[in-house]
Amino acid sequence: MSGAAGAVRLTVVVPPGAGGDERLEEALDALTASWVEAPGGRLHVWVSPDDAATARDALASAGLPVEAELLEPPRDWIAESAALRRAVAVGELLLDPHDGPLATAAGSRRRLHLPAERAFGTGSHESTRLALRLLRPEVAAGRRVLDVGCGAGTLALAARVRGASWAAGLDIDVDAPFAARANARRNGVAGAAFLAGPVEALGAAARFDLVVANMLQEEVVPLLPGLARLVAPAGELVTSGQLAAREEEFLGVLRAHGFRPVELASEGEWLASRSTRG
Repeated sequence: MSGAAGAVRLTVVVPPGAGGDERLEEALDALTASWVEAPGGRLHVWVSPDDAATARDALASAGLPVEAELLEPPRDWIAESAALRRAVAVGELLLDPHDGPLATAAGSRRRLHLPAERAFGTGSHESTRLALRLLRPEVAAGRRVLDVGCGAGTLALAARVRGASWAAGLDIDVDAPFAARANARRNGVAGAAFLAGPVEALGAAARFDLVVANMLQEEVVPLLPGLARLVAPAGELVTSGQLAAREEEFLGVLRAHGFRPVELASEGEWLASRSTRG
């Protein structure tokens, strides 16, 4: 267990045979606390600064004297985790979670800055890379593209950069359009719209030359009837995020909904497909 941001860490001496965990649980029952074993028959206990004095007294009364006390500074765990992320190159694109000094030099590639925020990805997952491999410039160029389950808008933005005439992103997460629009602004990508809602929210006349869906098989299969309606005649569907071990099963489902798989790609356990309608 680890301490909370801005927590006080108490180093507690546990007498031999004292049953430290049981005593701690009883002594700190009324407080929010966590602890872990430390060398030398000691325990590190974390409590909030407001509870530190109460915790010291309760521990002393339980025969667990506090040997040392340290106020740990607040830590931005999200920022620290994001700092460990690396840029990913897919074809002529560089998906970079960082900007400024941490940014990766793009060289001849087109850099898309996609920071980790709002719990959305940065394009580094295998399924996103697979979708981008199938969403090549010659596939996207001049087409109207819909990114279903768009999250931060990575695939819709990539489609526009690769020559799509227009792109839209749709997600049932109400935070997704805000994250995607922010990414469009920071990367100077125009001609892309993002909205929240189910597939059924799109008008009956809505048609797209290319629909992209990066989601698990259990998520995308129920959407296939709606996606078949949205794909224009002679249009295409790109899916990613299905398990390679279930390839034949998934391809059969695609065919049953009027799609004809024409290209497959895989990476690790993940499968992606590009299919024509009819």
